[in-house]
Amino acid sequence: MGEVGTSLTVALAAARHEAVDGEPAGGDDATPCRVLGELLGLDAAWILAGGGPPAAVIARWEREGLRPHRLGAARIASILSECPEGCIGWRDGRYAVVVAPIEAGGERVGTLVGSVRSAHEFSAAELAAAELIAAGAAAGLAAPAAPAPARPNGAAMRPLEHLEMLHSLSVRLARARSEREVGQAVVTELMALIDHHACRFYLLSDARDVVVPVAHEGVIAEYEDDRTADLVCRVGEGVAGRAVVDARARRIPDASIDDYAVDVPGSDPIDESMVVAPMLSDGEPIGAIVLSKLGLDQFDDTDLHMLEVVAGTAAAACENVRLYAGMREAAEVSEALLELGAALALQGSVDAVAEMLARAVDRLVESAAISVWLRNGSEMALAAHSGYTPAEVRRLTEATVTVDDELFAGNLDSRALTVCPPERAGALAVRLDAVAPGTTFAVVPVGERAANRAAIVVQRGGRRGAPDRRDETMLLGIADQALLAMVNRALYAELEESFLATVAALGTALGTKDEYTSDHAQALVGLTTGVARRLAVAGSELRDITVAAALHDVGKIGVPAAILTKPGPLTVEEWAVMRRHPELGAKIMEPVPALDGARRLVVACHEHWDGSGYPHGLKADEIPIGARIILACDAFHAMTSDRVYRAAMPVADAVAELRRCAGTHFDPEVAAALVEVVSEPL
Repeated sequence: MGEVGTSLTVALAAARHEAVDGEPAGGDDATPCRVLGELLGLDAAWILAGGGPPAAVIARWEREGLRPHRLGAARIASILSECPEGCIGWRDGRYAVVVAPIEAGGERVGTLVGSVRSAHEFSAAELAAAELIAAGAAAGLAAPAAPAPARPNGAAMRPLEHLEMLHSLSVRLARARSEREVGQAVVTELMALIDHHACRFYLLSDARDVVVPVAHEGVIAEYEDDRTADLVCRVGEGVAGRAVVDARARRIPDASIDDYAVDVPGSDPIDESMVVAPMLSDGEPIGAIVLSKLGLDQFDDTDLHMLEVVAGTAAAACENVRLYAGMREAAEVSEALLELGAALALQGSVDAVAEMLARAVDRLVESAAISVWLRNGSEMALAAHSGYTPAEVRRLTEATVTVDDELFAGNLDSRALTVCPPERAGALAVRLDAVAPGTTFAVVPVGERAANRAAIVVQRGGRRGAPDRRDETMLLGIADQALLAMVNRALYAELEESFLATVAALGTALGTKDEYTSDHAQALVGLTTGVARRLAVAGSELRDITVAAALHDVGKIGVPAAILTKPGPLTVEEWAVMRRHPELGAKIMEPVPALDGARRLVVACHEHWDGSGYPHGLKADEIPIGARIILACDAFHAMTSDRVYRAAMPVADAVAELRRCAGTHFDPEVAAALVEVVSEPL
């Protein structure tokens, strides 16, 4: 049973004047102090003997691991002298103090005191729990020589038994991970705390218009067939519905004449008594617990008091599981958004971002259909979709939709989700084959006002309803990630334009030096791109090859024109100058970081497969694939072009030369791909 349970057993034995393990039981057991401290989350608790100050501390408990508590006996006695009668919460400097009188035989025989270093305000349920624990402690302090008259059904022992049962309930509630588990624990454990025939654990709906029994149990035939749907009450109606309005616990001796009790559909009239206690969280009702029993006036004030304590404990447990669920949900949302952000960052265009968004929303949020609209000035264009028929997609794609359309007008101005019924869904709704009753269209702007770049529209049927809080959080998070990706793509596009302008400027500079070299570079771009794609080269690697093809001879800017345009063979000295142009080109490109990938290809584009090339004598796979492609394409174009010192070679002869030199000058795989490209019909 654990340390707390064992101490409770000792306390029970003491109250009955029994011996434990052969030793007489005394009245100084600290169990009530421990139970009070653990139940209310206190730092320390004491039992003081006598009816008032000065009083001696006869039992104490302090939470392990905390620094020594400085609220000593003298200060406790002073607090007692200042406190009014009854069970109360008290503020004493840095401490929150709870004081509960211990009474036996109509007289005060001691005081139960607990404290915690905080500005905590003890709730009514916590004070009720303290009062109940004090009643249990009274049995241990009562004088054995003058026992109180016996009460029927062992009523004198009920408070101590309640302490043990409350502890069992508290342990079970601490393990609950959902409100339904909390309700089931309460329904199960209450059977041992309060005698009853039916228990119903109600929670207020999210819409706060009805109370729903998330757990209920009947232990006799009259209650066994109760159905959840029949027990639902509107707020203000029924015993549970009224309890969440007036936040008041009540005993109902005769349910048939109660102003708020209502008959369960299909049930027969019976003599029934009830007791109800609201569950409050931060003073606001979140539900109610209702007990029923056959017969009139079957519950007493102790039952009502106990139910209030259980309701307070259950409310705290519900709040804990809601916080836990909220944290778990937030973690799930954050993880999903992080994964989405990483995926969006890899997309190469705004259209690809839109496609990724449609897939992400379809995976993360329940929906009937999804559409992503990209903004271009005053127009909205369908960029991605899920859940629409081909005919619907065709109509939406062909439509001219503006930002003034009813679906988007005013909904793109702020970072907020807007839910529209079909009659306000404008161009989207009118182009669908059919719109089921209860359908909603949730518009999620990607950006706001002038910075708006797109909108996500989530269509849901009547059964699912509009997006809930979790869905809204997810959709707004997705929109933020989408905006970041689209802004990054726009910035990248600007850099790309600047980059291409740089390439064009370098090409223009090369053209002023040697017209053939300029024309040759332009032709080489298309040829190398075709070969690279045939070899499954894509993405940034393909872009680097394309740029390097355009700039592979840019180093010839540093070669004298007399050498470049010489009509006859070059001398050894002239070849030495010419061979420097790959490294000169790399130096020209070096100050531009965006050209770094292309620069590594330019410096290697005259290396041969067998290692006989220049400037570094690289061979085989030591040569980047892009440089191998440029080498082969460069040679083929040179062979099939007119030069100042010779006429162009026929394509068939050039192909034969490629095949002959495959494995020596050229990568065999690249040469084969080039032959396929140049052999394709125009």
